[in-house]
Amino acid sequence: MIFRKKNNIDFQQLLIEAAQNTLKAANRFREAMNGEAPPATYFNSLKELENIGDEITHSIFRGLSKVFITPLDREDIMELAVKLDDVIDGIEATIARFDYLNIEKTDPYMIKFADVIVESCQHILTSFELLAKKKYMQIQEHTMQINSLENEGDRLMREGIRDIFTHPTDPYTDFKLKELYERMEETTDACEDVADILGSVVLRYS
Repeated sequence: MIFRKKNNIDFQQLLIEAAQNTLKAANRFREAMNGEAPPATYFNSLKELENIGDEITHSIFRGLSKVFITPLDREDIMELAVKLDDVIDGIEATIARFDYLNIEKTDPYMIKFADVIVESCQHILTSFELLAKKKYMQIQEHTMQINSLENEGDRLMREGIRDIFTHPTDPYTDFKLKELYERMEETTDACEDVADILGSVVLRYS
């Protein structure tokens, strides 16, 4: 009993904090896509948020190594933490590409992608809050929305790449744009991965 008190770790609150941090990064990323300044100027602030996300993930992993009783299956907590970390890693990796590919402007596809990522992260946060309250059935509507948003990400990538080859400019610019669209789509895939795990949790606990 003393051991459990001493190592009382609120894993669900840590997941919520990670989701809040990821949403903050997504909103910051959207600012970069909509802002007048070159997107690469947002790299440092997004890297800081990515580092915070890593710290929370490490806290979850350290906690799991110290306690025997967890509010969810140990594997579920680990997978949710890892897949959520993939989302913020994807956001950071995208903004890094603006830096090292020397892209100074955004386009309508990137702006729409940013909206999709922000909305997906908001649904993830709401789902984690519902999970902590054991309102499992209410989570389903949010996972469905995340799945729909991932489909929108697929569509944006297809249309963006189609536009590249329909209206080619120079090969270097076209390569850079394709690289960005694909990385943004991978980030929406990561959001869907979180939703899939949440869906499995709902089936087991509801």
